[in-house]
Amino acid sequence: MRREDVKLRMLARRGDTGARLQLGEAYLAGGPGVPRSISVGLGYLQAALPQARRQASVCMALHLPLRQLLEHGLLEPLRIAAQYEDVGRQKLAAWHLIRGELDLALECLGRCSASLPCHGAGGASALTCGELLQVLQILRAVQPQDIAEVMASEARQAMAMGQSPRAVQMLELLGDLPHAAACPAIQQLIADLVHQAEMAGHGLGRLAVGWIESSLERCAADGDLHACHALGRALSGQSCAHLAPDNLVHAQNLRKAAALLLRAADGGIAVAWLHLFRLCSDYRSSVANPTLARFCLEKAARHGLAEAQRRLGALVLRDATRIESMEQGVALLHAAAAKDDEQAGLLLRSLLLPVDGGDEEALTAIEAVRPDAPRLAMRLRLARAFGLTKQEALSVDPLTAMRPWGLVVGHNPFVAKARLCEPRAVPATTPEARCCLEQAAFLFSAQRQESLVPEGSLRARSLQLRRLFHRLQISETVFFASASSRQREAIRVGTKWARRQQQMLRQVLA
Repeated sequence: MRREDVKLRMLARRGDTGARLQLGEAYLAGGPGVPRSISVGLGYLQAALPQARRQASVCMALHLPLRQLLEHGLLEPLRIAAQYEDVGRQKLAAWHLIRGELDLALECLGRCSASLPCHGAGGASALTCGELLQVLQILRAVQPQDIAEVMASEARQAMAMGQSPRAVQMLELLGDLPHAAACPAIQQLIADLVHQAEMAGHGLGRLAVGWIESSLERCAADGDLHACHALGRALSGQSCAHLAPDNLVHAQNLRKAAALLLRAADGGIAVAWLHLFRLCSDYRSSVANPTLARFCLEKAARHGLAEAQRRLGALVLRDATRIESMEQGVALLHAAAAKDDEQAGLLLRSLLLPVDGGDEEALTAIEAVRPDAPRLAMRLRLARAFGLTKQEALSVDPLTAMRPWGLVVGHNPFVAKARLCEPRAVPATTPEARCCLEQAAFLFSAQRQESLVPEGSLRARSLQLRRLFHRLQISETVFFASASSRQREAIRVGTKWARRQQQMLRQVLA
């Protein structure tokens, strides 16, 4: 270390303003005996700011690029430098231009002592923000890398404040600048803006489709799952919320779309399984694969997506010939209906038999029966809530029949006809039906059996019911569903149910 440098440091430590300014500039510029160090140089200059406000601010503006000035929070010294030197005015103007504040930028440039290389009758005022930034690049006030990184920083701040459309406006200024589209920071920003636009419902302004597509491709290649998801949907012709595919890509590419959607789904974006199902289930597409489509639908249903649960439930019911398959399909539809899926609710209600009479009339009759036969009164509640026939209501065991989605009326050995004795899955389509089933299961549990009079055989229950209804003048149609053997078989076997509900199934599976 030179003797002069040692003396200069000693003076700076004693508080000499001139020494601090000289050392700060030396460290920012770098040179013989003094390696370039921004942090050390700023330390000296900021210590000199109270006594030498102008000189320290001009030194910072002169030796630091715009992005580093903003990174170190030196916007105020830049404004001070802009009052005295053209370099400060040009860099402050560039900052305003990047933010889209053309009036403030023109005001800064208008105070420059040197004339700008602007052609045309209107001068600087006739140029756009992008053209003025190109002029400032010619003057070496800013570098392309500075513009890109400052733009990304300012746009992300706007996004964090919920002003994503303003970030889009900033990016529109960079459209004509060379090297801007290839900047990784800008490409990642565009990919994040596409995701933000989809979530918030705003547009992407006049951003070029090619720029958006290349940015999504680059981010997807780097492992950005949201970019994979958005680009996969766009390439397959599916909209990203309100964003049409032609706003994001130039043309479809189904094979590439399938790979991107599979990557996004495998990475944890559950809804991508559903988009991949739509792509693979279309028999007209070049990537049609019914086996993979079913696999994707099952994966989406396992992740709890209501649409996937409804579609898979409808498919399972459509092909069901055994009670186990019926239970599986009803369980899926019930899960979708619990998420307010209206179509799933319609499919569930199509599995119920109608019961006549009003609720008030039924409630009055149940209250009249309850003192003499509490278990029979509960069976009447179940019959009305689930649309059971008289035979089903009197023979069902609520404790063993209860399921999370409703109940299963088991095989009835007392009925000879095969159409009427096979088990049937009956969904709970209302919260009241589910509550009624839980109360019935508790009433018929082992703990409650000891405190109540035994029900007796099926014949005894039927006789007791007939006598009570006759004495209380209650009509059976208020509680029990009346249907032919064909109607009952149509809701007991999925394949036959599907033939009766063809129109509804077409709407659900469209």
